Amino acid sequence: MTTLMELIRKLRNPANKRVVQAIEELRARGWLEDGSLEGIRLCHVHMQNADLLRANLKRADLHQASLEGADLRMANLSQAKLTRANLQGANLSRTNLEGADLFKANLMGVKNLTDEQLMQAKRLTFATMPDGRPYDGRFNLAGDLEFARWGKIDVNDPEAMAYFLGVSVKTYLEGQKVKA
Repeated sequence: MTTLMELIRKLRNPANKRVVQAIEELRARGWLEDGSLEGIRLCHVHMQNADLLRANLKRADLHQASLEGADLRMANLSQAKLTRANLQGANLSRTNLEGADLFKANLMGVKNLTDEQLMQAKRLTFATMPDGRPYDGRFNLAGDLEFARWGKIDVNDPEAMAYFLGVSVKTYLEGQKVKA
């Protein structure tokens, strides 16, 4: 019988097909949703088009994960590290992103992602938004502001913040007017 640790090792396989098979087996055993994967380290995983419906990946380290086209509906990604993760085209309907770190994440073409979900994230600095544009600072996330302050940026200076985020002052100010 395959153990949880063996399946976790399979998740780290560079072959997407093997990863998808491991996910199916985790689901069949109830380990995908029951918290068995909370806090797991899955950097650089290849989970393209994976069925991660209702997966509990709370506090998981998914740094540079390939999650293109993944079904993450109702998944728990709270406090997950999704830095530099590629979520292009993924379905994030009702996904919990509370405290998730989306630094430099690619969210282009993500489906069913709301501003309310994004406002719960820890950080979106340098992320590519669903419309393909760079994140403009509109949510004033605590992690973004902390990172800017760490970089000696005056967070109350629109020009400094725009420069820091790599957007025009006009874009930054327009984003500040948007209240979800």
